[in-house]
Amino acid sequence: MTEAHYIIIFVCALGLAYTSFRIGFREGSSKMVDFIKSKKNKQGFTLMHFYGEDIQFMDALDYNRSVLEAIGKVLPDDNDSA
Repeated sequence: MTEAHYIIIFVCALGLAYTSFRIGFREGSSKMVDFIKSKKNKQGFTLMHFYGEDIQFMDALDYNRSVLEAIGKVLPDDNDSA
């Protein structure tokens, strides 16, 4: 084989690798979007929390309820301030 053959093989291999990468990226992205859509609540929303590399899917109403309860625990009662 001559140098020209090696160059042609290299260019074809590079094109095939790029095409495979793009197809895999599209398929992976679409499956990730479908997975996230499957986690939506009744209103059609998805709440995601990122803790470093840990991703948690939460219900927005439960999250809001827990935040309000935590705020309620921190604030003093009106009866105690007298």
